[in-house]
Amino acid sequence: MAVTQVTNLAGGPLHGLRVVEMASAIQGPAAGLFFANMGADVVKVEPPLGDGSRRHRGANNSLPREALGSQFIATNKGKRSVSVDIHTELGQAVVHRLLSKADVFISNFRATALERMGLALGTLNDTYPQLVIGHVSGFGPRGADADKAMLDGAAQARGGLASLSGHPNQVPTPPGAAVADHAGAMQLALACVTALVTRDRTGVGQLVQVSSLGAQLWLQLWELQQSAITDQPLSRDGPHLPNVRAPYGVYLSSDGVPVQFVTAMSEESWTAFWLFVDMPEALLMTEWDTRGKRIGAVGSEDNLVEIRELMRLAIGSKTMAELAAFFQAQPEIIWEQVRSHDEVLTDPQNVANDYIMDIDLPIIGKTKTVGSLMSFSRTPTGEPSVPPDLGADTEIIMAELGFGASEIGTLVGETKAQRER
Repeated sequence: MAVTQVTNLAGGPLHGLRVVEMASAIQGPAAGLFFANMGADVVKVEPPLGDGSRRHRGANNSLPREALGSQFIATNKGKRSVSVDIHTELGQAVVHRLLSKADVFISNFRATALERMGLALGTLNDTYPQLVIGHVSGFGPRGADADKAMLDGAAQARGGLASLSGHPNQVPTPPGAAVADHAGAMQLALACVTALVTRDRTGVGQLVQVSSLGAQLWLQLWELQQSAITDQPLSRDGPHLPNVRAPYGVYLSSDGVPVQFVTAMSEESWTAFWLFVDMPEALLMTEWDTRGKRIGAVGSEDNLVEIRELMRLAIGSKTMAELAAFFQAQPEIIWEQVRSHDEVLTDPQNVANDYIMDIDLPIIGKTKTVGSLMSFSRTPTGEPSVPPDLGADTEIIMAELGFGASEIGTLVGETKAQRER
């Protein structure tokens, strides 16, 4: 395969691509966000009342009602917004002209809903052979539940992830984030980029489909494989990973700070830890006297309860400050303080890598947001820009597509009237 010499490109690695997004909530918009972060021109097509996540207030929200919701801010930075009623003749014309000039079409609307809009997934490539059509659903494109409605928690439950979170013999405690939706978005973005590579080789686009359910299985590749080969399904284990039978786990310092202890990579660091906490008797437990044993890769589960209890007492005998000072002097010990969101948003490591960046939002003002998370040496990504106002770019984009002033005025007037009803 020939290597193309590429010079520094402004605008990001996917600058020049056009993506049309018809999606709501997280899964579809977050996939569109990936393309926007990479420099593509992402045109978000919204109904006259907009993506409902614009008004999703979430928890602890005392901001004015007119402020954008965090879900919309998080997943729609850097896009342009066109507001149309696709059920009208002019709305249909705008969407189809967009698709005729697009590289990628992204949606998380149900397949039957798209068909009612005149955008049947199975026939779009007949009209637009160049188009990569990225569709993400709840439970996959085939089977009895192909068109079943989904929200994040349902996919976590159906995919088994929720069953591994929480304490034994108690109600499962699903992860505290919408990981099903976000994972589905990541799978969709990856699938679309893969299809673009294929299009570059073959000259034609295709339909790619992923699901929130499938993404849950990807998140548990190792754990599901373990359950399959042993014929012994894993079960939740409280502050410990179900598939790691070792000291690995979360423990509390004497001042109540949660600490994730992973492992001691060397015998010297393992010895140093137990001497630091004045519990040298732990060193006599041969079940944990090698790196492989301490990570649960080899050995038995003998004395598992005992070593975890000793670890609980050890971590609990020191303050967080004392533990941090010791661990920082022991690079062969893998550990981390369990951080809250306010600590994550100000973590110097996140700031240094542009994982967390500043953004200045209308009404809300200057705040923190998640950056693009990827670093490219020759095609750097830009800073996040403010999510678009509803329909802010309708007139400009219609003009770019060749619509006349009369048609633009008609459509803008129609959508405005619908909002005011």
